[in-house]
Amino acid sequence: MRWIVRLIGLIVVLAVVAVGTLFLIPTERIGTLVGEQFERATGRSLSIAGDIRPSLFPTLGVRVEGVEMGNPAWVEDGPLIRAERLNVGVDLWALFSGSVRVQRFELVRPDIVLVSRADGAVSWDFSAGEGIEAASEDSAEGGPGSGGLGSFTLDLAEITDASLLYRDEAAGTELRVEALSLTLRLPSAVGLADLDGEGTMNGATVSVAAAIDGVGPLLEGEVRPVSLTLDWAGGEAGFDGRVGLAPLGVDGTVHLDATDLGPVMALAGQGAPELPEGLGRDRLALEGAFTLASEGSAHLRDARFTFDGNSLSGDIDVIPGDERPLIRAALSGGVLDLSGLTEGGDAGAAGSEGSGASGWSRETIDVSGLHAVDAEAALALGGLDLGILTFGAVDLRATLTAGRLVLDLRNLSAYEGAITGQYVVNGRGGLSMGGNLNVAGVRLSPLLSDFADWDRLEGTGDARFDFLMVGNDMHALMNSLSGSGELSLGEGAILGLDIGGMIRNLDTSYRGEGQRTVYESITASFAMEGGIVTNEDLLMTAPFGELTGAGTVSVGQQAMDYTVIPRVLYGEGSEGGVRVPLRIRGPWSNLSYSLDLEALAQQELQEELDALEERATQAVTDAVTEALGVEVEEGQSVEDAAVDSLEDRLREEAAEQLNRLLGGN
Repeated sequence: MRWIVRLIGLIVVLAVVAVGTLFLIPTERIGTLVGEQFERATGRSLSIAGDIRPSLFPTLGVRVEGVEMGNPAWVEDGPLIRAERLNVGVDLWALFSGSVRVQRFELVRPDIVLVSRADGAVSWDFSAGEGIEAASEDSAEGGPGSGGLGSFTLDLAEITDASLLYRDEAAGTELRVEALSLTLRLPSAVGLADLDGEGTMNGATVSVAAAIDGVGPLLEGEVRPVSLTLDWAGGEAGFDGRVGLAPLGVDGTVHLDATDLGPVMALAGQGAPELPEGLGRDRLALEGAFTLASEGSAHLRDARFTFDGNSLSGDIDVIPGDERPLIRAALSGGVLDLSGLTEGGDAGAAGSEGSGASGWSRETIDVSGLHAVDAEAALALGGLDLGILTFGAVDLRATLTAGRLVLDLRNLSAYEGAITGQYVVNGRGGLSMGGNLNVAGVRLSPLLSDFADWDRLEGTGDARFDFLMVGNDMHALMNSLSGSGELSLGEGAILGLDIGGMIRNLDTSYRGEGQRTVYESITASFAMEGGIVTNEDLLMTAPFGELTGAGTVSVGQQAMDYTVIPRVLYGEGSEGGVRVPLRIRGPWSNLSYSLDLEALAQQELQEELDALEERATQAVTDAVTEALGVEVEEGQSVEDAAVDSLEDRLREEAAEQLNRLLGGN
C-alpha cells in the first residue's frame, strides 16, 4: 500500500507539471521533461512512447499513451510498469489552495513486475532518487504541487486488465496474476481508504476487499485498524484488527474456510498441499485471535480448527528458526478420525481370501512433511481412529526435530484397556518406526480384528514389547519387524476351534462356527526378526488340560506355522491324558488345522515300550532278590542292592575271622 500511494502521488505531481508547462513547451518536449523529473525523484527511468493529451475542463488532467517505468538494473524480468495508457485528473481549484485532490487515476492494461532479491532489496524501492518531496518543490515552479501525503486525496484510482509478476528470490517462489483489476478510494489521508479488486491465479478468480482507517498515520508508524477479505470459488479468508508498519506488528482475529487452498496458497508463492482425508482434504477451516510480534513470531490464541469432519481447539505459537520454524501447540478435541491415513494399508491387510499372499500396501508413505517444521505439542483427545487401530481417550506429548517424531504416550485408552510407552517415527534418510509399549487389560477380539483382521481370540491381555520397523511402505515395514516381548492373557476363549474335542475324538472337524476352546490363562514370550514372530514357551491352562506350543507367526506375510501340544485329561482329577500335536498353518485369512497322528502313534508306542521296560526291570529285580536273598529298597537299583548286600556279608565274615584269631579279644 505504501508504494502504491507514493507512486500515484508522484505520477500526479508529474502530470501536473506536464499540464502546467503544456502551453509553454512544445508537445514533443513534454515526455522528455516528465521523464527527467521522474528519474530525478526516483532514480528510475520513465519513457512515454505515445501521445500526451491534456485537458483543462471539467478537470485538469492528462492522458498519456505508451508509458514505461523502469526497474532497477538487477531485475531481468522487464520494467516495473509498462502500460497501454495512463489517465490522470485533478481538482484545479484544490491545487490553488495548496492540496492535491486526484479525481481520477486510471492505469489501463499494465504489465507490473515486482521482484524481492535474496538480500532483501525490492524493486519498488524509490529511495535512490531525490524523492517525491524534491519533485514537488520543483513542480511549484511550473504549477501548483502537493505538500505531502497529509494533503493528498484520491477520489478514484483504477488499474484495469493488468498482469502481475511477483518473484521472491529468497523463498524461491513466484506469483503470477492475470486479468487483475483494482479500485482504490482515498477521500482523506487520515480517513478510511477502501481497496477492491480481483484477479486470476492458476485459473481461479480471487477477489480482495481491504479497508484501512488512516493510511497517512499508518505510513508514519502508527498502529491503525485494518480489515482484509479474500474470496474465491473454493473458500474465503479474512483479517480484522490492527496493523503497524514500523515495526511490523499485527493483532486481530483471522478466519479461513476453504475447500480448495490453491488460490490462497498461490498468494504466498506456494503450491496447494496434498492433504489426506481427515486432515483437510475436503474442507479446512480456522478461526482465532492472531498476533504477529515485531520479532517475527506468530501466535494464535483460542483457536478452533476444522479438518473435514474433525475439530481441534487450543493455542499455537510459531517461532522463526535458522533451518525451519518451531511450532509449539496445546490442543484438545473430541474423537479424531484419521482412518484416511492408513486406508491403503488397511485395505490390503486382509489379503486375498485363501491366497496366503502378502496383503500389506506397497504404496510409498510420504514423510516429507516431517522435515517442514520442528514441533513441541500436547494433545488431549476424546478418541482417535487410525483405521487399523481405534483408541479411546488420548493424552500424549509429541516432539518433532529435524524429521524425527517422538510420541510420548502418557495414557492411551484402547479396547477397554490402556497403552503407555513411546512411539518413534523417524523420517531421516527414509522411514523407520519403533518404540516400547506396555499394554494392560486390553480386549483381544476387537484389537486383533482391527489390526490383523482376525477375530478368533476372546479375553483380556497384558503385553510388553519393544519393536523396530524400517521401510518406505507398509509391506516393507511389516517385513522388517524386529524386537521382543511378553504376553499374559487372562480368562478367554479361542473361537472356531475346540482343541479338547479334536484331541479326544482325533477329529479335526471340531472347528468352525459355534466351536470354541475356553482357557484360563495363556503366557508366552517371543522374539521378532525379519517380520517373523518366534515363540518357544507358550503355555495355556484350560478346563480340558493344558497346552504348550511353539512356532512362528509371519506378520510380514500374514501367515503362521505353529504347533500346539495339548494334554487332554481323561476325567476330572486325572493326572494322565493324551497328547496329540496340533499344527496350525497357512494365511491368516484361511488357516488350516491338522492332527499329527504319526506323533500320536509314536507316543503310544513309546508308552508301550516304557511299560514293557518297567515290567522287565521288575522281573529282573524279583529274580535277583530271590537268588541273592537281597531286598531292594524303593528308589534303589538291583546292582546297588546286590553290592550293598555283598559288602555287608564280607564285613561280617572278616569280623568273625578276626575275632577267632584274637581269641575272642
